[in-house]
Amino acid sequence: MANKDGLELLKKEKINDFNDWVQKRRKKGKKAIDLDDQNLSGLDLHQADLRDAHLNGANLRGANLEQADLRSARLRQADLRRANLTRANLENANLKKAKCKDAEFRKANMDGVKGP
Repeated sequence: MANKDGLELLKKEKINDFNDWVQKRRKKGKKAIDLDDQNLSGLDLHQADLRDAHLNGANLRGANLEQADLRSARLRQADLRRANLTRANLENANLKKAKCKDAEFRKANMDGVKGP
């Protein structure tokens, strides 16, 4: 089940508020954010803190994930076509079976990435 509060902030492109929400959750010991199968296509998620996020099957087609923190994120079968991941941190992310056609990974940290 998706985290409704975080999902609403992302869909409104309130990234600073989202990042603050994530930090408060982490202080309470809640690490992962469930965004599996959510439609986030075309959104501006520039600099979003999506560390450890569950984005399996998520639609991120055409999303701006420039400088996003996606360390250890689960992006299995996610749609990243035409997404901008320039300078994103994807260290140890799982991209198995992700759709990455025309995605931009310029200067992204891809250390330890699994897949696509």
